[in-house]
Amino acid sequence: MLSRPFSIVAFLVAGLASSAASAGIVTVTSYDMVNGNGAAQYTTPTGGQNYFDFTYTKNGQSTPDPMAGVNGSPSSIPNNSNATNVLTGGTGKLTDGVIATNNFSLVSGSNGTISNGWTTAASPYYGSLNGQASQYVGWKYQDPTIVFHLASGSMVSQINLYVAADGSGGLVGAPGNVSVTIGSTVLNSSQYTQVISPYTGGNPYASSTALITITLNQAISSSELFTLQLFRGALEQDGYDYEKQYWDASTNTFNDPLSGFQENAWDTKLEPWIMLSQVQVLSAVPEPSTWMMMIAGFLGMGMLTLRRRRQLTTA
Repeated sequence: MLSRPFSIVAFLVAGLASSAASAGIVTVTSYDMVNGNGAAQYTTPTGGQNYFDFTYTKNGQSTPDPMAGVNGSPSSIPNNSNATNVLTGGTGKLTDGVIATNNFSLVSGSNGTISNGWTTAASPYYGSLNGQASQYVGWKYQDPTIVFHLASGSMVSQINLYVAADGSGGLVGAPGNVSVTIGSTVLNSSQYTQVISPYTGGNPYASSTALITITLNQAISSSELFTLQLFRGALEQDGYDYEKQYWDASTNTFNDPLSGFQENAWDTKLEPWIMLSQVQVLSAVPEPSTWMMMIAGFLGMGMLTLRRRRQLTTA
């Protein structure tokens, strides 16, 4: 039978191994944000989709908040200052564990379910999605801010955002930058790294999803408020094509004046839409060298205790 000191060491080693295995996604207890936009913001040419956080449910409630299905802004040309529907005190699509595998355009109607899929001999995949929930929340002409409240007891080292990628079409593009605020302090860009990469998952049709990985230089307690602001990326080719399509050279006028495109996308050279599917907040995982040093320290204490007991026994 193992001596007690060695039993303690074994227990601690097992605990460390268990902690390492369980380190991962930190629970988001709630997030606050302006709801997404939809058909009122001129999505009609591509089906009149509504990109709201339809499943947003307040803590303690069993059904989605009535405002979850309401546009974040009543204006046909929304901006950061004219939002009227702020969702608070709950969670929804952004933390439901479902990472987008479908193109953002596969959503239509007032309840956020897919109804514009299609079935062909070459591609029966999309038709099978009809009736399923959409996978994105989207904002037009805005740089959405999202405040995350996290379960305490963890150290946050990384944040993953799954977004509609550049080249998705439909005047949609990945955020050009994401700012990070901890509490009331905006982190300097030198305090974290930000990398964007393709994400396809297991779906051969999901070529329009990208992963933005934000890695903090120093882990931060999950007891803090984590605020992310997503800034629109550069205008893409579909934006230039859109401006050309609606520009009348004979009258020198833009024939789609009510969309706000020229002022909010063409003049600023920013892609109109940001689509966000999922946000993962990850806990810090100790380096293997750290584990070994801790185990060695516990083992040394155990051996020292055992030696002292033997000395007392023979004295």
